[in-house]
Amino acid sequence: MDDDQSGNISGTDEPVQPGPVPVPAAPMGRGFWAVMILIGVLIMLIIYAQVQGVTRPVQVNLTGTSWMLTYYADNEGAIVPVMNGTEVTIRFGLANGTSIGGYSGCNAYSYNYTISNSRLILTSGTTSGIFCSAPGMMQAESAYIHDLENTSTIRFRSGHLYLYDTAEKPLLIFEQNTA
Repeated sequence: MDDDQSGNISGTDEPVQPGPVPVPAAPMGRGFWAVMILIGVLIMLIIYAQVQGVTRPVQVNLTGTSWMLTYYADNEGAIVPVMNGTEVTIRFGLANGTSIGGYSGCNAYSYNYTISNSRLILTSGTTSGIFCSAPGMMQAESAYIHDLENTSTIRFRSGHLYLYDTAEKPLLIFEQNTA
């Protein structure tokens, strides 16, 4: 066997051609970085639009609807669930500017109201004034009425009705009453 180191393909007299030599990539120019910045801006706009769609108040016609309270802000401002066995409701009248009313645990209540641009304005309210003997019921009912009277903004999100104060802190959370 002969060791041919001459660079020929074995069995032929042709020299071996070297393969393609890799060429280094061109440096990234201004055009590339401009396109990357535009893509980044577009991604940020898409994300921003999605977040705005979630947090923007949605106009909902509440007239003639009834809701059951699930959470409320207690006297310290903490959001707490409604006591077991307690039914607190709110019903919106048949036209904006009429009345809302319901049952606050022991007492019936009603207020005149208007809603404009997600702002809830209550005027001239009454409650039946019955004393509740169940432990903690009067405090919970008092906190509910206080929260209702201090509501500034009303929003509908994910099937729930949220009432907020002027600082956008949640006060009351309702789910639609299907009964």
